[in-house]
Amino acid sequence: MKIDRGLLGTLAAAALTAACASAGTTGGGAGAGPRISVPLPEVTCSTGRLGNQAAADSAAGVLALINAQADSLQAGQYRRAREQAGRAIAAEPDNAYGYYLAGQAAIGTADYVDADSMLRRAAELCPELAEYDVTRLRRGAGALAFDRATSLLQSSDTAAALAGYETALRLDPSNYPAEFYLGLVAFGRQQTDEAVRRWRRVASVIDEMPADSSAEVMADRMGARANAINALTFAARQYLEREQMEPAVALLTELQRELPNSPDVAYHYALALNTQQRWRELLPAAQRAVELAPLSYGALVLLYNGYAGQSQQAAAAGQNAQASELGRQAAAVRQRHDSLPVQIEQVQVDTEGGSTTVRGVAVGTGRTAPVTLEFTLHGANGPVGTGSTTITPPAAADAQEGFELTIPTTGQVQGVSYRVTSGG
Repeated sequence: MKIDRGLLGTLAAAALTAACASAGTTGGGAGAGPRISVPLPEVTCSTGRLGNQAAADSAAGVLALINAQADSLQAGQYRRAREQAGRAIAAEPDNAYGYYLAGQAAIGTADYVDADSMLRRAAELCPELAEYDVTRLRRGAGALAFDRATSLLQSSDTAAALAGYETALRLDPSNYPAEFYLGLVAFGRQQTDEAVRRWRRVASVIDEMPADSSAEVMADRMGARANAINALTFAARQYLEREQMEPAVALLTELQRELPNSPDVAYHYALALNTQQRWRELLPAAQRAVELAPLSYGALVLLYNGYAGQSQQAAAAGQNAQASELGRQAAAVRQRHDSLPVQIEQVQVDTEGGSTTVRGVAVGTGRTAPVTLEFTLHGANGPVGTGSTTITPPAAADAQEGFELTIPTTGQVQGVSYRVTSGG
């Protein structure tokens, strides 16, 4: 754990002075040990008080020497420091220094709720402490609270895990991993609105963070953001499963801007419009779904419905010529999906390192001629990889067979599309 900069800055000198004093002293009683006096933080409070007194000085001394203690003794020393800081607070409740020390000790005892309370009060009494060290301490405590909450979640103590994630966020509102896991639990409980709120905030927090000089840190952030956006696609499907069309359409509209090359988003957006019989809007949505996944039977059915639905509306309005043309286009789409050489479904991507594995399922249509597909992986600013594979359709109609290919990638993958290059 990181100790206050003032404490760290004086630790070596204080310990050396104490050791020399101890070596030259014969009185004082066995085990009494030297007393360490630690300077106050080098800040001037615009409000409130930041002053030393005996109990606070004692707590600061314990914290200053704690890293020199054996690991087995440190927990007890943190508890001792917390008790002494508590006495300092009781003696001077308007003195920020006691709360500052109590917060550090509470981090050491892994009482992150207490750490939040103490450090928050320290910054309220002396706002300058926030920039000096409290913000750093809160961020570190938030990370520790997140780690413990995740362990609790893995051991199926969901209630305690949720409380831990909330504590992590109180300590550090930018702790986006805690936000993500709160969304994950909400999703599992069918609390879709809450999950969406949490996952949207993950992306928002990351977007507002200043750039970091570490490429690894930036890559981790972008990976976390991508996970949150992908999680939102599952939330949209959860809305659809419960026939909550309005929030589904709103979320899928948002996701189309984030993931314009996601066949899953395109298909489910078209599906939601189809369910609402919004034929005019369905047509371009279904066309996009087919463009990304031309051998998807479901996408072609939605495209057919877009034309057929508009044809019926035109006929009802007495627009016979338009109805006839739309009906002709619907028939052409039906012929197309009835003559598919193979159906390609459940396309997924899994990126690791500098390569991405594309997996999918080939569904037989009664035709057996091999079909070659060229897959394109899309990033935020264009393609980041391409690769081809040849699929021999299952001989029996409706029989299924998995396929996969690995494609080298040059950036974050945000979508996948394919085209038929031969055999279609």
